Amino acid sequence: MKDKPSQKGVALLMVVGLSLVLFIGLIGLFFVLTTNLRNLEALKERTEAYYLCETGASVAILDIAHGKIGSGPNQWTTRTFNYRVGDKTYSIKYTITKTTGVWQIISEVAGFNRPYKLTVVGIRAFPIFIRGFAGK
Repeated sequence: MKDKPSQKGVALLMVVGLSLVLFIGLIGLFFVLTTNLRNLEALKERTEAYYLCETGASVAILDIAHGKIGSGPNQWTTRTFNYRVGDKTYSIKYTITKTTGVWQIISEVAGFNRPYKLTVVGIRAFPIFIRGFAGK
């Protein structure tokens, strides 16, 4: 009778191989989760900055409505104010220009990893378009 080949060590190889596969899978999951977390934080920052810029544009529109901005043909004004949200205070700056009947408001917010701007343009007494939000 022939002896069966020795199977010593096969279980050890299977355990090591399975452990290696699980370890690589966990490392991949860790990198995916940290990347998603960073993307979520960036989205949160952009969203907060957008609405803070809208706040600056709204304050500028109120200043126009209350006559704090003159009615000359080539006019501009700049105002900076602080706005508190929760436990953080942000500095919001807006610049209003009026050339040949067209109002333009540029609202900027500081206090983030990068500056954010919002431009609002219109031909009436109040701006009517939001032209874009560039986080540059």
